[in-house]
Amino acid sequence: MGVAEKDRARPRERSRLPEAVPAVAAMLIGLWGITTPSFWRDESVSTLAAAMPIGDLWHLLDSIDRVHALYYLLLRPVAAFSTGELAMRLPSVVATAAAAYGITVLGRRLATPGAGLLAGLLYVALPMVSRYAQEVRSYAIVTAVAVLATWVLVEATRRSGRRWYLAYGACLVLLGWFHVYALLLVLAHVVTVLLCRYRAPSPSRPDVARFAGALAVAVAGIAPLALLAAGQREAQLSWLKPSKLTDVAWFGEEVAGTVGVALLLVALMLLGTFAGGRLTAVALPWALLPFVSMAISIVHPVFNPRYVLFAVPAMALLAGAGLSALRPRALGWIGLVLVAALTVPTHLTIREPDRRPDNLRDMAATLLARQRPGDAVLYVGENRRLFAAVYEDAYRNLRDLTHAPGRRTPRTAAQFTAALEGVERVWLVTGGRKHKSRDFVEDDERYLALMANRDFTLESTEDFGYSWFGLYVRKRR
Repeated sequence: MGVAEKDRARPRERSRLPEAVPAVAAMLIGLWGITTPSFWRDESVSTLAAAMPIGDLWHLLDSIDRVHALYYLLLRPVAAFSTGELAMRLPSVVATAAAAYGITVLGRRLATPGAGLLAGLLYVALPMVSRYAQEVRSYAIVTAVAVLATWVLVEATRRSGRRWYLAYGACLVLLGWFHVYALLLVLAHVVTVLLCRYRAPSPSRPDVARFAGALAVAVAGIAPLALLAAGQREAQLSWLKPSKLTDVAWFGEEVAGTVGVALLLVALMLLGTFAGGRLTAVALPWALLPFVSMAISIVHPVFNPRYVLFAVPAMALLAGAGLSALRPRALGWIGLVLVAALTVPTHLTIREPDRRPDNLRDMAATLLARQRPGDAVLYVGENRRLFAAVYEDAYRNLRDLTHAPGRRTPRTAAQFTAALEGVERVWLVTGGRKHKSRDFVEDDERYLALMANRDFTLESTEDFGYSWFGLYVRKRR
C-alpha cells in the first residue's frame, strides 16, 4: 500500500474509534460500586458451584442447574483466583462491554455510525443492563452472545458465504448452552430473514437454504443439553407464575428504572422503527421477544425480566435510531443525556448494599458475631447451603447437621435427631418464610424433627431479604 493509500485509510480507521466508547463506558459503569451490594442466593450458587471440586459439581448438576453447566465451567478459573465480589462479577462486566460494542457495530452496519454510537451509549445507560453487569449469573454473557449471533447473521445475509452461516449456527449452539431460553432469539431471526428475503434487492437476499442448514447445526449442537435438562424443568421453573398485564409495566421498570423513562424509551423506539430502514427488520422482531415470552407465559409460565435481557440490545438499537433521526442532530445527544440523567437515581439505588433479593453478607456477619463454639447448623432444604454460604467464614465452624461428614445425601429425620445429641444450639438457615413466599413449606423432614423435638425451643429469627435464620436452643432442665 502506498503512502497516499495509507493516508486515505486513516480517516476511515479513525472514524471507527468511537465504536469503542460505549464499551469503555460499560466497563466503567459496570465497575462502579461493583463490590457494594452483597451477593444474593443465585450468585451464591454460581460462586460455590464454580469453586467446588469437579466431582462435587457433576453431582450437583445431577440434581439442579444442568442448563448452567457451561457458565459454571467458565467461572472455574475465576473462582480459582478469587471468590470475591469483584472477581466473580467481572466476567459479566466484560460481557456487557462486549455487547455494547456489538450494538454500536450493528447500528453502524444497519443504519449510520451516529445511530450505532447513540444505541451503544443508550444501552449502557439502562439500569437493567447495569444491574446484570454486576451479577454472577450468565445473563450478561447470554446477551453478548445474542448480539454476536445477530451480527454474524447480518454478515451472512450480506455475503451469503457458507462460512458465515456455519458461524451463525455455532453462535446459536453457544447461546443455547449458556441459556436454552435465549434460543427464543431464533424466532426473531426467522422473521428477519423472511423480511430481508422479500424486501431486499436480489443480489443481497439471504440464502434461506443455508440459513435452514445453520438452524439444523444448532439443533444438533443443543439437543444433548435439551435432553439432559428436560428432567430438571420443574426444579428450574416451578417458581414462575402465569403472566399478567402488569408484567408489561414490570418489565419496563426493570429495563428503564421508572415507568416514565420506559415510556420515553418506547417513544424513541417507535421513532426508530419508522426511521430505521434495514435496522428495523433486524431489531424490531428481536425487541418484541419479551412480549412473546409474556404471551407464552399466560399458559406456560416461563417469563422473568432477566430471562429476556438478551432482547434489550434490540430496544437500544431502535431507540438509538430514533435519537439519530431527531433534527437538528444535537437533539439526539440531548435526548441521550436526558435519558441518562433520569436513570441516575435508579443506578444509585441498585448499588446500595442491600439492594439484592438477599443480603447474604450481613446475614453471614450477624451469624458469625452471634455463634458460639459447639453451635450447629441445619440447612432447609438440603441444597440451601449453596444459597447462603458464599461468605464461608460464618459457616466454617458450625457443625453441619444436614449432611453426615463425607455424605452427599442428607440425613434422615432419625439420623438428624441422633446427631442432635450433645448440641446445645442449632442455627436454622433457609429462605422464604411461609407468610412471605410459597417457596418455603414445612416439609423438610429434618426441620420437622427439630420443631417436634421438645428439648429445643425457637429463641429468635432474623430476616435478610428472602433468606433468614433462626436459632433453636436446648431447654435447660
